[in-house]
Amino acid sequence: MKVFINTDLEGICCFVDWDEANMPTGRGIGYTKEYLTEEINAAIGGILLEEPDSEIIVMDGHYGGWWGPNIIAEKLHPRASLILGKRGTEHVGLSDDIDLVMAIGMHSMAGTRHGCMNHTIGTDSIMNFWVDGVLVGEIGIWAALAGSYGIPLAMVSGDYWAVEEAKALLGNIVGAAVKKGINRYSATCMNPLEARRLIAESARQAVARLGEFKPYIVNSPTEIKIEYTNTSYADKAELGGAERLDGRAVRYIGENFTSAFCKIV
Repeated sequence: MKVFINTDLEGICCFVDWDEANMPTGRGIGYTKEYLTEEINAAIGGILLEEPDSEIIVMDGHYGGWWGPNIIAEKLHPRASLILGKRGTEHVGLSDDIDLVMAIGMHSMAGTRHGCMNHTIGTDSIMNFWVDGVLVGEIGIWAALAGSYGIPLAMVSGDYWAVEEAKALLGNIVGAAVKKGINRYSATCMNPLEARRLIAESARQAVARLGEFKPYIVNSPTEIKIEYTNTSYADKAELGGAERLDGRAVRYIGENFTSAFCKIV
């Protein structure tokens, strides 16, 4: 069994506001790194409980390398390898010999009514992101990237609204909702220890149910349409080669999803 764990930060338990991660205003980035690392370790523990010989790859997906690493390497489970740094493309580390992908610490897409720290790629730059006419967030983007290698996204942990988003798009995947967003900057949170137990059990279930999941595969060629929050972002995208659709919207076309998406990032 070979498992790839993609990570984000906004969906971890007891983290509800970006300002809370700033050293001058809150407990600081240190506690968010610790919580994320422990949630990843919980998932790894669940995987190994079901499949003790599993190979596990973890990616620091919260823009790791640009703002510094978000995972405490020396505290990460020793059975996992870790991808850090300025990757350049989002699909680094994926390969067709991976059996399944898990996503830890996920948030809902931009515009989700109750979604805690909801956004899509940029925290305030994108209003809507469509793949072949389907409105998606970062969960959908990652499902499509994995699907381009024939890999299913089988398990998602994070905000309740992110888990619901994943299930609506992907069907009966395993979800671990460790908090429930009230609005963009507040949520009802589980005890962190209970959250880790839930993640561990959810990861174990995902491995046990491997044969039930299907990759999320989009059409080839692929159209990606983005509606930005203001015209300046669209101006920049147009200068970079995107087709301008209107004041705030642009379109990218690629021979498949990864080639289309790589034009954006």
